[in-house]
Amino acid sequence: MKRIITLSAACALFAAMLSAGPVKETVHVVIDNGPNAGTYDGETDRGGCSAGLTGAGSWGNQFSLPKEQDPKKFNSLQLIVPDAKAAASGTHEFELHVGFGPILKRSAEYEILTKKGKGSGTVTVADHGATAIVTFEGTTAAGVKMHGKIDCKSVLRGR
Repeated sequence: MKRIITLSAACALFAAMLSAGPVKETVHVVIDNGPNAGTYDGETDRGGCSAGLTGAGSWGNQFSLPKEQDPKKFNSLQLIVPDAKAAASGTHEFELHVGFGPILKRSAEYEILTKKGKGSGTVTVADHGATAIVTFEGTTAAGVKMHGKIDCKSVLRGR
């Protein structure tokens, strides 16, 4: 009987893996200080990394878990880099948003908007064509420090 239950559980897991889409990106975020200090990881089969969709030569990322309702859970990271070529060696011009809790009722959101003088940091984009690795580190205007990595398993490219 135990063997049948184990086999049944393995079959159910395999079926779930087959029905889920491929992972398009994984995200690793470390918040060094403040009320949400900690390490957070996420993955999604939607959204992902993009090149040229927010303007010619730009780089972007849209990681969201819209069904997540737990106010303590990391569930959103958006990144816009106006100049992807500059980001190959590290750029200080970018916009980064990291969110916790339901999308329409955030319990916490951390933003770095360097062009508007709201925070500082560096983003590096290692674009490999079909895939990419993005690293970031920065400090919000309120002094919250964070860093992380986005592993783009696919890149959507604009014209």
